[in-house]
Parts: sequence; structure tokens; C-alpha cells
Amino acid sequence: MKLKKVFPAAVLCLLLAASLTLPAYAHGHGGHHGGGHHGTYSGSVQTPSGGAAQAVPGSVQTGSVSLCPVENCTLAGRHTHGGVTYCGYDHPSGACDGTCAPLCTVKGCTAQGRHMHNGGTYCGYGHENGFCDGACRPLCAVEGCAALGRHIHNGTACCGYDHESGFCDGACAALCPFKNCAAAGRHSHYGVTCCGYGHESGYCDGACRPLCVVEGCTAAGQHVHNGTAYCGAGHSHGFCDGSCRTA
Repeated sequence: MKLKKVFPAAVLCLLLAASLTLPAYAHGHGGHHGGGHHGTYSGSVQTPSGGAAQAVPGSVQTGSVSLCPVENCTLAGRHTHGGVTYCGYDHPSGACDGTCAPLCTVKGCTAQGRHMHNGGTYCGYGHENGFCDGACRPLCAVEGCAALGRHIHNGTACCGYDHESGFCDGACAALCPFKNCAAAGRHSHYGVTCCGYGHESGYCDGACRPLCVVEGCTAAGQHVHNGTAYCGAGHSHGFCDGSCRTA
């Protein structure tokens, strides 16, 4: 991991640059696998029993639609039931904004990020949730570049943090640079998100959670109280960095 020390003013500039979300589908590192809210995306039109649903493989469509509520439907991505469009991917927001795409399952394909096969859009990065939400970017490969977080080279967005996955999933944020700030976890200064936890990597990957302080709670690992995620594992550094999920 590369750790860089900069003055707060300089970090704030980098934070502002990190908020850029220009689309860029360049090459990087990652893996291929499929999946979604209702199952694996096969790259072909699927029709459940009854023939009521239709899907367009690898399509990226605009506009917000609801997640598919049809019981036993196994279609992933955008598809229709009774002329109404739904999405089979498990978007955390509860709605699909049209930026999702299936992961590439084409045998022998080594393309990373967004790319196309037979007119359909796919992603070559190994997204843990089984589909691409459009937030991914390649890691910066420009020699000598010291920029942290999201930044741009020749109109292409990339990320300067050393994500272990080999690509940036859009969840990263800089550590808080303000000396007297006592905020823990994710918070913002001047509209820019940063993190108050002492991540050893030098940046926040979005997996951190506060330790559970709810009296009488015996839940181990990550869990939720009143819509807020906590962790019951005894992390010695005072917060959950997500390592307990894979331990």
C-alpha cells in the first residue's frame, strides 16, 4: 500500500477532484463472473414459465425503474412483465437508474471495465455484488502520478488508491485531513466526503462500520440497528474495517 502525507489544504483539493464522476471505461485489473438480484446473467434472452417476461442481454438503458417484484423470476438486469420494465439486479438503493450492466462471461475475454460483445455492454471487473453498477474505474497507471482518489488523465477518470480488487468500485474516500475534527467514520467538509477512521491503507474503502454500542446486543459481526450498520466483532483499532467478513 502506498501512503502519502499531504497538508490539509492540498488534500482538500484532491478531495474535490475525487468527486468527479465522468464516465470512463478503460483497462485495469479484475475478474469475470455473473450474477444479480434474481440469479446469473446468461447473456441470452430468458423466459420464465408462462413466457410473460422479456429481456435484452447486455443492454444499458436510461431512466429509473423499480426492482423486479415478480416471485420466482430469475431474470437479471432490465426486463419486462406485462409491458412494465423492471430490473433484476439487487441495487442497494431499491431502484435501478439504468447504469447497470452484466459482468462479462464470454470465454477467453480479457477486457477490463465496460466493453461490448455483439452490441451488448458488459463489464470485465469482478464486482462482488454480481453486476456492474457503473461506478467502477481503472486504477491510475500513469507513471509518476501522485494524485490520490478519483482524478483524470486525458479525459479519462481513474483512481490513485491501491484497491486490492484491482479496480475502483467508487466507494473509496480520503481520510479526514482536518487536525481538530473529531468525527468518526464517514462525514463531510465543504460537501466533500471523507472518513475519520484510521485506515492503515491510507484511505477509506467504504467497508468500515462503527463498533456496536447498543446495550444488551449480542450480535457478532456486521448487523443493523434502526437503519445504521454496526459491527459486533472486537476490532482492536476501534472500528470495523470489513476484515471480519472474510476472516
